[in-house]
Amino acid sequence: MRRAPFLLLVAALLTFAPAARADLTSWLSLGGGYSFSYDGVAGFTPGAGAFSATIGVGSTPISPIVVGGVFRVTTRFGLGTDVGVMARVTTGGFARGDWGLGLDVGPSMRWWGSGDYGRYPLQSVLLLGAPWGLQVAVGVDIVNLGGDPPSRGGFALLEFDLLRFTLMRQGSTDSWWRNPSPAGGSMKEH
Repeated sequence: MRRAPFLLLVAALLTFAPAARADLTSWLSLGGGYSFSYDGVAGFTPGAGAFSATIGVGSTPISPIVVGGVFRVTTRFGLGTDVGVMARVTTGGFARGDWGLGLDVGPSMRWWGSGDYGRYPLQSVLLLGAPWGLQVAVGVDIVNLGGDPPSRGGFALLEFDLLRFTLMRQGSTDSWWRNPSPAGGSMKEH
């Protein structure tokens, strides 16, 4: 009999389900552009075409600032591919597929070039987001976390984010093509 009130409380807590919305911001982009990398052993800086792919998630898109993480792959044609895990901070507008800014910062692994270009560059990528999923990414290698030789280089890319174009999109593009159910809910509801 002593357990009856406890079991009723547990049953009540298990059956009580308040309304909750926990949508995350999502990113999935592809792009291309130009890159350059400093060869610390030979002492020259070759340029190359570049391709990038990024996937990641962040906090709710209805916030003015969205914090998350991304997995970024950047291929420098003729040289090799950098694989990075980065923290991302963006404005709410960027997260919702409208105008906005973003910043990615984190280490990358670079297993190409016999280590002449630095094995573990700390990279920073500034993002300028535009409507319709378009964005410009400008990245730099800040330092080689593995020591010498230094990691110096950068890239400029034009990217298309499929999720900023579809699932996340709301804002200035709604007058042309309304997203009936954007992730995180419509800003007009908040």
